[in-house]
Amino acid sequence: MSKLTDKMDFSERVWNFLFYALQDIAMKNMSSMKYCACELMSKADIWLIRTYWDFEFPRPFLPNFKYVGGIHCRPAKPLPEDLEEFVQSSGDDGIVIFTLGSMINNITKEKANMIASGLAQIPQKVLWRYRGEKPATLGANTRIYDWIPQNDLLGHPKTRAFITHGVPMVGIPMFGDQPDNMVHMKAKGAAVILNVNFMTTEDLRDAINTVINYKSYKENAMRLSSIHHDRPISALKEAVFWIEFTLRNKGAKHLRVQAHELTWYQYHSLDVLGFFLTIVLLIIFIFIKTCSFCLHRCCVRKGKTKKKAE
Repeated sequence: MSKLTDKMDFSERVWNFLFYALQDIAMKNMSSMKYCACELMSKADIWLIRTYWDFEFPRPFLPNFKYVGGIHCRPAKPLPEDLEEFVQSSGDDGIVIFTLGSMINNITKEKANMIASGLAQIPQKVLWRYRGEKPATLGANTRIYDWIPQNDLLGHPKTRAFITHGVPMVGIPMFGDQPDNMVHMKAKGAAVILNVNFMTTEDLRDAINTVINYKSYKENAMRLSSIHHDRPISALKEAVFWIEFTLRNKGAKHLRVQAHELTWYQYHSLDVLGFFLTIVLLIIFIFIKTCSFCLHRCCVRKGKTKKKAE
């Protein structure tokens, strides 16, 4: 949730360092059961993580981390008759699917009118999942629905823009991990990001036209889709395999790293660094004392020799 890519300048690396430390502290202080959240997670034998390398930036990960992104995806089914008729009426322009997700059930009247006005200015037909008063600026090309068969619409050949694999994205992140997710997709060249608090009608219109009319967005989205599907087995089968693997072997302790058993200073080798620093400082101290002693002895001898000569 740092909203950073794998290409950071110095200030971003500073923020990344601080964010990592603060997140670590926060996780260790979150406790809803007997153990803190960090300890609970460290005891897991297998992690099934719902992401994949089409979305993630390259990084090393542990042998008990298994990426199963796409486990929830399924082939598109035919649309209901009324929806299919509306989709087909879009002709060569195609459709745009607009939704802020199931957790956003209402927005301000002014914001809804601004969005509706922007959608009215594009040539595509728009299916908008929206619960609230009908915006006064709603265009003839836009239909409002309480619910839409999102997966089936995303798989329709006439879909031109939305937020998913294989379709260019206009992202309006609201909270949680959404801003970070959109940073990933923008970095991959498949998305344009808008700030819901500052975007205008023109911003929304231009963003939709950009991802539809500039071929690079579609090409990058299709490239990511190809990467997502180019794997030895499906995400669901891989998840099932590793769950059954863990059950068959009564756990997967052999895949867990010993780092989970180390203290924070052992994990970062601070005790080892402290040990070497102590040795170096001790050697320097002995060297200085030896040189001082030898210098002192030489001065004493010279003094005695001088007195004898006198």
